[in-house]
Amino acid sequence: MKKKIFCIILIVMVAIFAMSTAVSALSFTAAMSTNSTTVQEATEFTVRIRVSNLDVGTNGINSLKGDLKYDTEVFEPINESSVIGLNKWNATYDNTTGKIELTKSMFVSSTQEVLSITFKTKAGVTGKKGSIAFNNITASNSETDISATDISTSITVGTPDSTSNTTNTANTTNTSNSTLSIPTITSNTNNTANNTNNTNTANRTNNTNTNTNTSNVSSYVNTMTNTTSNENMPKTGVSDTLLVLTVVAIAVAFGFYIKIEKLNKDM
Repeated sequence: MKKKIFCIILIVMVAIFAMSTAVSALSFTAAMSTNSTTVQEATEFTVRIRVSNLDVGTNGINSLKGDLKYDTEVFEPINESSVIGLNKWNATYDNTTGKIELTKSMFVSSTQEVLSITFKTKAGVTGKKGSIAFNNITASNSETDISATDISTSITVGTPDSTSNTTNTANTTNTSNSTLSIPTITSNTNNTANNTNNTNTANRTNNTNTNTNTSNVSSYVNTMTNTTSNENMPKTGVSDTLLVLTVVAIAVAFGFYIKIEKLNKDM
């Protein structure tokens, strides 16, 4: 009788351990990206969401959902036409709850963009920052739900870049210098003036290039920082505590079994 009880307990413990291992191993990563983290006021821009690192079982995932949150003081309200599924994902959006649901007729098991959302910055908000977040992300492989870490990005409303106007001004100066007709008697004076103009033009061009490079570097750094912060890996794998407790429980059970067998022999 005691042997049967022990065997039942052992089988149940092994089954629980196996099930917890299988469930904990399922995971995936969601990420959010934009073309730029600085957008002019009253301007549209697009946010894309992709899935990667899909350890989601044999088939893959065929549904995904989450809650969209965004700063309504910085961005215009969006509607269902603003939310578009990518790569044959069908998207629905409830503007009262912010819930987005995605479905697909086939399973996905590799990195893929799934969603595009078009936003527009409000007028008169230059200098402000607005956040966009996709929370409570859950995917399904038609057998079980699999969660991913919340993702977000921050958009700064900036002013237009005037670099192109500066460049055009420099080109106009060069053209004017090349078409001047100068008498021979005053050639030295005029040449000095032309050299001075050319030098100033070159300096303006260099300053323009420096400003452009600085702007590009800042934009690149902002984008890389935003991408790094958004792609947090979810907590996956088997809990160390659960594993240790299971091993200890099995060891204790075996110890009791050996003692019971020894007592039976002595009797």
